[in-house]
Formats: sequence, structure tokens, C-alpha cells
Amino acid sequence: MDDREINKFVGMKIKEFRKNKKLTQQGLADLVGVKNSAISNYEQGTRIPKRDFLFRVANALGVSIDEFFPIQNEETSSTLSEINKISSQLEEPRQKIVLNTASSQLEEQEKAKRAVKSKPKVTPLFDINSPLTDEELQEAVDEAVAFDGVPLTDREKELYKHLLREAWEEDHDRG
Repeated sequence: MDDREINKFVGMKIKEFRKNKKLTQQGLADLVGVKNSAISNYEQGTRIPKRDFLFRVANALGVSIDEFFPIQNEETSSTLSEINKISSQLEEPRQKIVLNTASSQLEEQEKAKRAVKSKPKVTPLFDINSPLTDEELQEAVDEAVAFDGVPLTDREKELYKHLLREAWEEDHDRG
């Protein structure tokens, strides 16, 4: 992006955030101490905003100064962009609800990842000194997955159950 495109982008963002706050150009101009025509020029990208002006505008509109600039070297998913677009229009108490919901979802995701990591790779089938129960066999087969991590089909589960039962009985001279 060249300077002209950045100025237009910044101007577009000023206008977007101003409208989200239901402010007129004059209303924003009054809040930041400039003339109405200055806001118009900034929004059209014909005037280059100075850093101190952008800080005043960001403060008046309740946004981060970073939000005026395009994201560099980051791919943002369309879902994330949509979340940001919508949540920036919400009042602060509702934005906190969005933040709390996202935090809760992240906790659940991390908890699920930890549960998968802590799960033993090999599930013991049974107590070697007691008979193999149908419940133990079914549990072992239900938890089994194919080499590629895909769950087994019902047919595969039945085959493995049969093979495991035969192998256990052979190993324990019970067949």
C-alpha cells in the first residue's frame, strides 16, 4: 500500500467508526478540536492525519489507534474480520460479553487439547489376573482409532473385538 492508499484507508476507518458512534462530522470535529471541513478532508483521504490527531480521534471514538491502519503481514480469517466488525459496533458492556465468551471458548479448547494429550496412548484392556469382560473389551474397541486417527467403523470394531477376544483367550489358555 502506498501513502495515498493508506490515507484513504485511514479516512474510511475514521468515517466508519464515527458512523458507528452515530456522530456527525461536526460532532467529531467538536470532540477533537478541529473544523468540520478537516474531518471531511481526513475521511476523503485528501488530508494526511498527524499522529496526535489520530490519538484524539481514537480516544473520542473509543477505539485503538491500531484500528485505523490495515493489518500487515497477517492473514485474518473472514470469521475473525466479521467478529471484529460487529463487536466494534457494540457498546462496551456488550463488547465485554463478546470478550468473555471468546475467553470461555478458548479455555474449553485448551482443556480439550490437554485432555487429548493426557489420554494414554495404550489403554490397558483388563486386569491380567481376572477374566476379560465384555465391558472392558467394548471400551477398548470404542476408544480405538485407525492409524490415521479416524474413528473405526462398526464393522471394524466388531472384527477387532473378535480378534482381541481370541488373542486374549489364547494367551491365557482359556480358549
